[in-house]
Amino acid sequence: METAQRSALVVGADADLFERLGTLLRVTRFFADYAETGESALESIAALPFDAIVVAYPLRDILVPVFLDAVRAADSPCRRSAVVLLAPADLQGEAEALVGRGANRVVTLDDHIDQLPHVLLRLFEVSPRYPVRAVSRVTVQSGLVTRLTLCQTENLSTSGMLIRTDPSLPIGTQLSFALALPGERKPVCGSAVVVRRTTPQREKVSGVGVRIASFDDDGKARYEARLASFGS
Repeated sequence: METAQRSALVVGADADLFERLGTLLRVTRFFADYAETGESALESIAALPFDAIVVAYPLRDILVPVFLDAVRAADSPCRRSAVVLLAPADLQGEAEALVGRGANRVVTLDDHIDQLPHVLLRLFEVSPRYPVRAVSRVTVQSGLVTRLTLCQTENLSTSGMLIRTDPSLPIGTQLSFALALPGERKPVCGSAVVVRRTTPQREKVSGVGVRIASFDDDGKARYEARLASFGS
């Protein structure tokens, strides 16, 4: 079945940036509309709901907290839209302070803009997370070098894990894991991909978020059964 197309409003980006964002978003079936300023975006938002709003931080004509308050107002058609701030690296911390205050996530313009479609899809498809601290053996292959480390999970979901480990692992790094879950006699093993780095000042965790790509043997059934028991 073909995935339904979603709508995204890009706010405050220059023409070159919007062209690049539009190309990225179309690949994942987003229709991208454009508002040059925060004020013009609010006019569009008052009339039309958007699945996602992507904001170039900071806006030229309006303070971003004021813009976010309007987006999240009780009568706003976009009150529950996914909101991502695009910030230069030197303003990342300032933008991160708005996560949970109207914004859902920050993506840096310098390094991670290509991750925007994935970030939006993750916001639409967030799985329940369980605060499980379990030991995991993680193997990272980098060129001809294989690194094996022991680390601890911070939380688990059916689609991924937050792991306390080297936060400098690049986005897209592939790794294998052997997870020692409570109540399981043998580790749950599989492969995963790094999809984000944590922001320690906000999350109080130094590490990476990984998306599970595959399980070995009966690992998927055992993993999901164990998660279900945590939620019961």
